[in-house]
Amino acid sequence: MNRAALINLSLLALFGLQHSLMARQSFKQIVNIPRPRRAFALATLAVLAVMALFWQPMPELAWHFKGAIAIGLYIVWTFGLQLILFGAMSINARELLGLAEPAPPEFHTPFLYTIVRHPIYLGAIMVLWAAPRMTHGRLLFAAAMTLYILIGIQFEERDLERTFGEVYRVYKQRVPMLIPSLQKPLPPQPPPQ
Repeated sequence: MNRAALINLSLLALFGLQHSLMARQSFKQIVNIPRPRRAFALATLAVLAVMALFWQPMPELAWHFKGAIAIGLYIVWTFGLQLILFGAMSINARELLGLAEPAPPEFHTPFLYTIVRHPIYLGAIMVLWAAPRMTHGRLLFAAAMTLYILIGIQFEERDLERTFGEVYRVYKQRVPMLIPSLQKPLPPQPPPQ
């Protein structure tokens, strides 16, 4: 493995470590931060800035599609971005961005969450991979972030089961994690009043 790949993998590991540790409830209890959501968002921004500053170019091409395939990939990329945005807006984008601290947890399933349990992650995976021009650096980033998402989902769902119990276990049985099924989606559950 070359030096650029090792540096980039280290940067990706830094992101994964920061993101995973600070998202855990046990971390929030041990490190008593007054505004944990804001601290999480600011720390994530700091790590992303470090990644952008020290990321090493790996310009060799893994693939480069043109024409109809490229257009199709741009469509998939755009759809993925929409999933991220609408998924965030339908739960609480202000909380996700660290602009508001989370309210006490309440379980509800807005529309996208009746089709897949993790529309934001699905959108992120689509954005990561729908690249007509994929360099080795971007491929490394896409592969590592996809792996991180798939591992992170397991931890997140474990936390959600602890928080919501049987309600979330039933939800997991009825709604697919990332790949929509051909079955009729659950009706959206209105937010509690």
